[in-house]
Amino acid sequence: MLELIDSFQSDTASRLQRLHDAICRFDAATVKAEAHSVRGSARQMGADGLADLCQAIESSASHMEGPEQESQVCQAELRFTEVCNDMTAYANAKRAG
Repeated sequence: MLELIDSFQSDTASRLQRLHDAICRFDAATVKAEAHSVRGSARQMGADGLADLCQAIESSASHMEGPEQESQVCQAELRFTEVCNDMTAYANAKRAG
């Protein structure tokens, strides 16, 4: 389980950065694909709030303005930070036995 948490955290951080980059390039297809990937991973990890934000980003990728998308990605990053903190606390508790 601890390896899964580490993988989720690393992969999601990279995907959120790619979301920012895609928004700057007005690349709706990449925004949609990255948001979809984060959404699926977040749901599997029980991070439903993050998944919901990514679903909103994915659903509106083709018709949103850059600043609005960027704002949603920033919200997702904040939620991701909260999820990471919770997962790290869980992992530390497991390691401590």
